[in-house]
This record gives sequence, structure tokens and C-alpha cells, in this order.
Amino acid sequence: MDKLTAWIAFVAALSVATERITEIVKGFVPWLTQDKKGPLEELRKALIQILAVAIGTLLAALTYGQMQSALNLQGAPGWMCFVLGAMASGGSGLWNSALDIVREINRQKQVLTDKLKGV
Repeated sequence: MDKLTAWIAFVAALSVATERITEIVKGFVPWLTQDKKGPLEELRKALIQILAVAIGTLLAALTYGQMQSALNLQGAPGWMCFVLGAMASGGSGLWNSALDIVREINRQKQVLTDKLKGV
């Protein structure tokens, strides 16, 4: 459970930092902050997602050494930075899934504890 907690904490911090930096960059590029019509809006949204993945990947690469030691991933491949960057750019969908997983793990532990107690 400690390793899962460390993963969630790391990706949470990475996600918050990715979101904040993406918003700052969007502030410098007015075209990215203004809603468009039709295909331009879809292009704008896609560019924002690509920007968020790139920023998340860069942040993961900058913290690669700390990530390896904190998450016990010695020898982890470099592409792991891209995976973590993509996860961090996922927003609330990622957190809803992560929280569901943690809740289910806790529920299963409670069920097992109750069985062992004979409740």
C-alpha cells in the first residue's frame, strides 16, 4: 500500500504542476485561450492536450532521479517519463479512477479483516 500511496502522491504532484504550467503557457498564447468555432476549436483543444503531455513529460524527466528512488524504480526506462507525463495531463479522469482503486483496496482489506475476526 505504501508503494501505491507513493505513486498516487507523485502523479498527483506531477498533475498539479502540469496543469498550472499549462495554464501559464496558455496565458502567453492568446489563441489557446479563446474558444473557436468548428474545426479550429478541435485543433485548439488538441494542441492544449499535446502541450500538457509535453509539459508533464518534461517535469517527469526533470524529477527522474527522485522518481526512481521514491518509487523504487531503479533501472526504469526513460520512456516512463512520457507515460507519467501523459497520465499527469489526464486531469480528473485519472484521479477518479485512482480513487476508485484505492477505495476498493481498502474495502477488500476491511472484508478480509472482518473475516479474520469472525464478524
